[in-house]
Amino acid sequence: MTYNLLTVDPVLPGVIARALAGCLGVAVRDVDVAHAGGDQESRDWEAAVLCTYHGLRGNLTLSWDVYVQEFVAEQPAEREVAAALAKAAGTTVLCPADEAPPSAYWAVTPDGLLTRARLEPSDDEPPVCTVTAVEAPVPQLPGAAVTRFAEIVRERWPDAP
Repeated sequence: MTYNLLTVDPVLPGVIARALAGCLGVAVRDVDVAHAGGDQESRDWEAAVLCTYHGLRGNLTLSWDVYVQEFVAEQPAEREVAAALAKAAGTTVLCPADEAPPSAYWAVTPDGLLTRARLEPSDDEPPVCTVTAVEAPVPQLPGAAVTRFAEIVRERWPDAP
């Protein structure tokens, strides 16, 4: 199972390791967290959970790619992992939504608010990732417009006979 999480504020690797261990039911020592540009040779590739992070530009600071080995019994939905991380880290966490628009994300605040978010990367290299809109106000994203997402409503609307 893989999880792709984005955090608004910087989060220490130890906080991520504890949060992942807690929601996946493994020991903290069984979670390997490393920077993508760091020493990959010293990683524990046999760990139950492998987490690689890298920095982002824009109003999101870090991207967390989490791989959970098949033998790990607890593998909750991505939104549940995002919620656990948001609470543990005290920051808003985004994860991709199931809908087709690539900009469709879920945002979870530290107090548990779950809302839709629109993430738009720029064409720059590396891209600037900006959350431009949310469906409910998110205090950590004051520049995001609060609006309904018509593209998601259209996707869920049944085809006319």
